[in-house]
Amino acid sequence: MLSVHGRRTDGFHELTSLMVALKFGDTLTVRVTDSGKDILVCSNPDVPASSDNLVLKAAEIFRARLKGAACFEFNLEKRIPMGAGFGGGSGNAVAALAGMNQLLESPLKKEILYELAAELGSDCSFFVEAAPAWTYGRGERVELLNAELCEQLRGMPVVLLKPNFDVNTAWAYKCLVANAPESYQPDPVDVARLEESIKTEALDTILYNSFEVPVGKKYIALPTLLSQLRAAGVVCMMSGSGSGCFILPEYSDIGLLKIKEMVMNAWGETVFWVETSIC
Repeated sequence: MLSVHGRRTDGFHELTSLMVALKFGDTLTVRVTDSGKDILVCSNPDVPASSDNLVLKAAEIFRARLKGAACFEFNLEKRIPMGAGFGGGSGNAVAALAGMNQLLESPLKKEILYELAAELGSDCSFFVEAAPAWTYGRGERVELLNAELCEQLRGMPVVLLKPNFDVNTAWAYKCLVANAPESYQPDPVDVARLEESIKTEALDTILYNSFEVPVGKKYIALPTLLSQLRAAGVVCMMSGSGSGCFILPEYSDIGLLKIKEMVMNAWGETVFWVETSIC
């Protein structure tokens, strides 16, 4: 769930979201280097290896906090598509923080890692522990679900899918601003009711994404497919600001083969499709 409530005085947006980590992801290898600079090598040539990359930004703020740590080499095996709203860049940045900290025998405590993660991006704080959690504020405030709810979600099958186009997150937020106040959910989210829905396995009552309508007005392929899937009894939603989406096959009325056929018919053979589960 991603519910955006409105724009704050600092320019960020107030939101409530429910985030989970998946078994599918990138692989980041971190090593200390004596090269005198941080190095990023990525399997995907489209990933920028400049200072704009969140992994290299993580190295910069990590070293600044320690007032001169070592330099690091990062090798990124990229599997998560970019521009999908799956949190790949944010997750990699926090993995870099954790890896650097481990290599230097953990000079920074978890509370400091949370602070640094919040500096990197609004959704980065979640990845410090990556357990199922509610996030609040601009996304930097994290409240882990209790053990019972985490166990309820553990191992739940999830299908990730993405068409062959990306959605820019900054543009998506501008769409919310342009369509205000209708684009915002002004009332606080009733988290207790939603947690009860998890307990009773009524997850289709939780799924909500403030970005679906404004983003879908331009990228018509997204609402077209999601509407078709929902009409067929498939539980699905756009992830983050898109263009990636996810399906909960366990709660859907038709099988995966039929669902995949519908997705391929709508988005073509180049669609990104991965079957995974919640950690």
